[in-house]
Amino acid sequence: MDEKKLYGNWYFWKEIIGYPMMLYYWIKGDKIRKMLSQRIEKAKLKAEQITLTQKNKNEFLIEYENLDNFFSFHFKEIDQSRNHNFQEKIDYCLQQYKKESSKHLNSSNLMILQGNFLSGAENTLFLYFVLDKKVKREIRLSDIMIGENSSKIFIEFLKDKKFIDENHNLLVDQKSSFIRVHRFLKDNHIINPDFQDITIIEAMENEYNTNFDKGTFSRAITIKPNDFEKSLYEELSKILNIKY
Repeated sequence: MDEKKLYGNWYFWKEIIGYPMMLYYWIKGDKIRKMLSQRIEKAKLKAEQITLTQKNKNEFLIEYENLDNFFSFHFKEIDQSRNHNFQEKIDYCLQQYKKESSKHLNSSNLMILQGNFLSGAENTLFLYFVLDKKVKREIRLSDIMIGENSSKIFIEFLKDKKFIDENHNLLVDQKSSFIRVHRFLKDNHIINPDFQDITIIEAMENEYNTNFDKGTFSRAITIKPNDFEKSLYEELSKILNIKY
């Protein structure tokens, strides 16, 4: 982003104020990652208090789109990628902060950058948490599965098999087998075959609170199911009336 907009005009008296503040942070030992973590938690807590309505949803969306600070510039840039989880996006922003801070040796600019980064992170992530959980992440399994109770039956099946917990969080490390189970449902028209894989990936990410990148998904569906997976297909066939 524009440096003049970020740092403003330079005045020598800012250095007099800046150096003691920098020394304070160094002596106190608060690293930027720790301070950012505190801002993230603060943004989360604030977002949890929000009741989203159609009116304030649109207002929050406009506010989010119009954000223009150092953190939001980089966060919104990386947020467009579906191949990064939240922590990876935060790490990317920290990398950009370190790159920018290495360009400046004067204390005033370092303090301005730090303040802009942390306050920008809190403001940006507050809106992100509100909108991401309640607006962006709308499509779920129930939206792509055929049959009124298919998604409920399938979710209960996954819980019984200890694939997911009560909050639908994924419990297994082997994502490939998990992906192939969903592909089996698509092949047998329980998941609507009209939906493209990218939409199915999005629904799975929202349902199970984890990432399924396109590469892993594409590779997984080319591999033949093993005996364990075949046994799952047989069980699913019985409870979902699939001819298998």
